Amino acid sequence: MAQPLLILLGCCTCVVLLIPVLMFLLTFIYRWSCVLCGLPKPGVTIAAGIMFVSWVAFVLAVSLLRAAVHAACDAARLPPWEASIITFLLALPIDLLISAGVEAGLMGVRFGKGVEVWYTQRLIHLAIVVAIVLAASVVYLIQQFV
Repeated sequence: MAQPLLILLGCCTCVVLLIPVLMFLLTFIYRWSCVLCGLPKPGVTIAAGIMFVSWVAFVLAVSLLRAAVHAACDAARLPPWEASIITFLLALPIDLLISAGVEAGLMGVRFGKGVEVWYTQRLIHLAIVVAIVLAASVVYLIQQFV
């Protein structure tokens, strides 16, 4: 009885300890993409604030989008998994518009620079995911041959 409780407590502790690490990584990527796009490097609190505001706006917009897409797909009698794919594909340009708009409004730069920062951020995120998948694939292949 005590062992599952200790495992749950350990998992919760790890999640709580990983939140600051994740916030540091995301803030670092945002600040790095600003520098790569030729903008002045924002402070850590400003970068975290911009990311938080754009995240909240994105979550609200995607929640409304998801409800509308699921209602439309129910009316058209499409399966729910198709509604999820449609929502994902429509969320990308919404994320672009919200992030670029928040960047332009709060940092005082042009909207096009906000778009450039968004693209740079997503390319860095994609590079990190590809590196993780590549490393996991190499480890898996080594384990299969040994």
